[in-house]
Amino acid sequence: MAKTVSMPEDSIIAMLRGLPQNTLVDIFSKTLIQNDTSPLTTAQKTSYQEALKKHEKGETVNWEHL
Repeated sequence: MAKTVSMPEDSIIAMLRGLPQNTLVDIFSKTLIQNDTSPLTTAQKTSYQEALKKHEKGETVNWEHL
């Protein structure tokens, strides 16, 4: 079982901002999509694939601007 550690939100955001964008996409994918136990609907799968394509084309909001 994983250990739970309390951290201030600002610290987590600062650590995430230091990561390359591809790593952030991997973290998002593994945390919010791949580990979800309910299957994705067809619409959700399509939306996720479209989002990945937009990211590859550079059509997403840059992390530094958040």
